[in-house]
Amino acid sequence: MAKSTMKVRRSAMLRESVAESTLGSGLRSFVYSKPGYVKKAALIVSAYGSLDTTFDLDGAGPKTTPEGIAHFLEHQLFKKQRGDLLMEYGRFGASANAFTYYNSTCFYFSTAAEFEPNLEVLLETIFSPWFSEEGVSKEKLIIEQELKMYLDAPERVIYRNLMESLYTKHPVRNDIGGTVESIQEIDAAMLERCWRRFYHPSNLIFVAAGDLDAKDVFARLERALPRKKYPPVAPIKRFYDDEPRGVGRATVEGEAVLSRPQTLLGYKDLVTGNDGCLERDLATTVALDLMFGRSTAWYTDRYERGLIDDSFSAGYTNEETFGFTMIGGESDEPEKLAEEVKAEIRRARGKSFSKADVERSKRKRIGRYLRSFNAPEEVAFMVMGYAQRGLDPFKVPEAIDAITPKMMNERIAECLTDDGVAVSILRPKKKSPAL
Repeated sequence: MAKSTMKVRRSAMLRESVAESTLGSGLRSFVYSKPGYVKKAALIVSAYGSLDTTFDLDGAGPKTTPEGIAHFLEHQLFKKQRGDLLMEYGRFGASANAFTYYNSTCFYFSTAAEFEPNLEVLLETIFSPWFSEEGVSKEKLIIEQELKMYLDAPERVIYRNLMESLYTKHPVRNDIGGTVESIQEIDAAMLERCWRRFYHPSNLIFVAAGDLDAKDVFARLERALPRKKYPPVAPIKRFYDDEPRGVGRATVEGEAVLSRPQTLLGYKDLVTGNDGCLERDLATTVALDLMFGRSTAWYTDRYERGLIDDSFSAGYTNEETFGFTMIGGESDEPEKLAEEVKAEIRRARGKSFSKADVERSKRKRIGRYLRSFNAPEEVAFMVMGYAQRGLDPFKVPEAIDAITPKMMNERIAECLTDDGVAVSILRPKKKSPAL
């Protein structure tokens, strides 16, 4: 068995440390020790999400699978011949769940009771699949009902309408769960082929946080996942269509069962990739806070006028192959809200943010960062997110400190453009006339 080496990274400012090891099987593993904490958490994330429908695993050329297969596989991995493993976590006093995102699928648990038995269940969830045509047929019915339920969820409808308008080619425009039609194409053999490659340890990251001994955790993983059982495999090649500038539709409208109209603006960011992603994320987030945060004059004025309410927010999503800003909330005047958001962004392009305002927002970012270390679950997810992008979480404070008004103005010019914005409006469904 090949021996892994353990590295420990420390933060003098935080007085915290994280241990890292790449095991013989290729599994990248992290343990964040929190001495004295009762709660413990662990997760395994696969670099396999809804975007990964066209890929080359063995040099034989691109293969295409149905939309929604990553999400389907997430569901299926809990199902074993002896039953649903979600019940097994409960036996050992843990809360467990999973989710599929655009570029990843994550399985996790947290517990204040027994860590080791729950870790065994987590490893069984990932590495001991059971695929049968009967089980897959049953799962199709469950996921079909889930997808139909989403058709009536206002927050899902307005978001999906926006993404389909904002993007014209990139698969981020497609629903993570696929469609009722696409999941019918999935069978047990297809799921097993995708599991075999996308759930190879070299395509996974493991993170644990709590009062844990890193050497002990790594040794347990090494025994459970020996190199001889998981020989090295070729890198996965993924294929995405290039996303052009501009949007498919500038405005899209829909209806749903809700009390007030909702407005959601999306700005497409074509500056992507892992290089510089932390700086882009932070500079954009600070800029949005200074334009639309709750302490701004813009927010106060619109709130007092009744144009917006507490549902209004602005946020930035920054991933390896796509990025976007979303701004909006409930409003009785959805078109007016959209125009006033656009006007504020145009105004911000022509001015420089004050150094004092920038410093205040940066302190807010630092405060949120520090609070994330207070709970093992939050720490585990934070370490996972930075590990996926090849980043050191302890470098965040200096990255925040390096933000300047100039950087923020550059980001506004790059990612909040007039030709890269789409607006999604959702209105209350009209009542049918009484018979």
